[in-house]
This record gives sequence, C-alpha cells and structure tokens, in this order.
Amino acid sequence: MTEDLYARYHEALRRGHQQASEGKFKEALASYQAAVGLAGERALPHIAVGGMQLRLGHPKEALTSYERALALEPINLDALSGRAAALLAAGRRGEAEAVRAQIMTLRGKGKDATAPVEPGQVLPLTGTEALAVAGEQARAQGHSDAAIDAWLSESIEHIAVDHFDAAIDACLRALALNSGSTRVHLALVRVYFMRGWHEQAVERAVLLDRLLRMVPNGANETELRELATRYGSADPRVREIISRDPASTPVQS
Repeated sequence: MTEDLYARYHEALRRGHQQASEGKFKEALASYQAAVGLAGERALPHIAVGGMQLRLGHPKEALTSYERALALEPINLDALSGRAAALLAAGRRGEAEAVRAQIMTLRGKGKDATAPVEPGQVLPLTGTEALAVAGEQARAQGHSDAAIDAWLSESIEHIAVDHFDAAIDACLRALALNSGSTRVHLALVRVYFMRGWHEQAVERAVLLDRLLRMVPNGANETELRELATRYGSADPRVREIISRDPASTPVQS
C-alpha cells in the first residue's frame, strides 16, 4: 500500500468513526465502504461496514460483510462476534450458537484471535453493542428466543470484564420478553451472586427452584445447584435447593 493510499484509507476510517459516534450511521457506512474500496484485503473495514449495516437494520448484508472479514482472518474475534450477532438478528439461532461456541473455544485456548489494529483505530460497534442491537432487531421481527439469546450472550460478555450492572441490564431486557424463562432467571442468579448481591441472588434462586419444579429442565437444575453450592451454601434457603433430590422433581407430561 502506497503512502498516499494508506493515508486515504485511514482518513476514511477516521471519518467513519466520527460519523458513527455522532449517530450518523448512513454516512459512516459510506465512509467505511470507501475504506473497503481502498484496502479490501484487510478485515477491519469489512467489520466496520458490517457494524453499520447491523445498526441500520440490515442483518443479511451485515452477515455478508462479516463473512468477508472472516475469509481474510478466519479467527478474528470481532468478525466472529459480529457474525453471531447478525445471525441472531435474523433469527438464525442454531447457526449463531455454533459461532458462539467457536468463540468460547478460542478464548478458552487463550489465543489472541484478533489481529492487531492500527494505532488509533477502534471498531464502531463493540461485541456487546452488536449483541444488544441484534436483540432489539430480533425482537422487532418477532424472534423472541433469538432476542433472548442475544441479550444473554451480551450479559456473558459484560461479566467477562466485570461489568456486572450492564450484565444485569441485558438480563432484564430478556426477562421483559419472557418473565417465566428459567434460563433468564438462571442468568440473573449467576450475575447477582458474582456481583455480590447475596440477598437478590438467593431470592431469585428460590424463585427459579420453584419454576423448575413446575417446568423441569435438567441442565438448568444442575447449573442452579452448582451456583448455589459455590456462592450460597451457608444460607439455609440455598441449602434446601442443594439438598433436593433431582429425581424427586416432577416430570411434566
């Protein structure tokens, strides 16, 4: 890349970042597309384009942009996170779950799966923001379960960096869609315990235990007992949950 082309590329990115920060998403999209035209061999501008397409409510187009980025850098975490968000926005839960599993595997290996970004360059849409946007778009399209998937994934991302209040907010958005969802209540138990809010966590755990006796779910029951054992075993209300025989839970016909 010549010095002049490099300067024009960075100016297009800088302009796009400024426009995105001002909420001018259509203008930002045009600037990022110009950056792609100047340096289409780099993943970063494709990811930036995908972020703006997702912002503008075009998940299919965003998915194409994220896939172009992944063709260049197959284990780029930002591109993978964006792809998962775009899939959820489109209601494609199974595919999104597979991508999220890939992300968790990469992180579990301790790999720096994202290529270094040039100094001063940041993405206009973070992974948590993409998931928040995807949840809203999935909800608007009537894909309630996909919206809950997105917000619970967002909560997990916030927890990973100790942003517990943001994690709670994401869970509460999911709860507003389905107040009886045991997986949402389980997510709240987890974040309340990790946040250090013992009383709220125990109250939610007791509520979830009652829900699980009405609507059994083996995986959620196991995780509830694991959380209860790890964080709240000194509390008699929690000990009752831990000691209950899972086999005694009535099976719903």
